[in-house]
Amino acid sequence: MLVTDRDCQTGGARFAVPTFGEIEGRLLVCEVVATCCLRQLLAHSDTAAIPVIKRRVRRLLETRCRGEKLCQDDMEAAVEYAFQLVDAAAEAAGRKTVVSKTTDGCETIRRLRAMHGPSRR
Repeated sequence: MLVTDRDCQTGGARFAVPTFGEIEGRLLVCEVVATCCLRQLLAHSDTAAIPVIKRRVRRLLETRCRGEKLCQDDMEAAVEYAFQLVDAAAEAAGRKTVVSKTTDGCETIRRLRAMHGPSRR
């Protein structure tokens, strides 16, 4: 039987293909870091920051989606999702009063409120 260096490592490092739990964990970490960074940026910058962020996000996502050969519908869905995240971060930072149609905000903002304490209303 063949043995690689990876096989001798402990924990998740020994698996060549990550599990869904590992992928979800990495996405969770990325989401938390990105959310914290956006909140910090929005808390300490002027109101013009949101449109600038959205323009840059759109431009970068369109470039990446074209590189991945995604269709226009998928590209627009990715941009819309990114804009919802930016809006949720803006709401969490106190820059917007309401982002979504529900009274408590979108799911992302409800989770942010749970992580960072009581509502700022």
